[in-house]
Amino acid sequence: MIHAGFHDVTGRLRILLSESPITEIRKVRVEQDGDTVMLDGHVRTFYAKQMAQETIRGATRGLHIDNRVRVEEVVSGA
Repeated sequence: MIHAGFHDVTGRLRILLSESPITEIRKVRVEQDGDTVMLDGHVRTFYAKQMAQETIRGATRGLHIDNRVRVEEVVSGA
């Protein structure tokens, strides 16, 4: 029964990210391992990485957030 609660939390977090006005965090992946929620994916700015974390913070119910989102530099004019 404890696993059903995990699915409810990760499902809510995925919805929160998918509804974000910041387009690039809509594809950030969410997984849960015990009391840790992991964010994973790629964004273009550190701001987007932080906003992904802050978007889910209130819904994690005290779970630890492991933000593994990577910031990839965009090289222009190469």
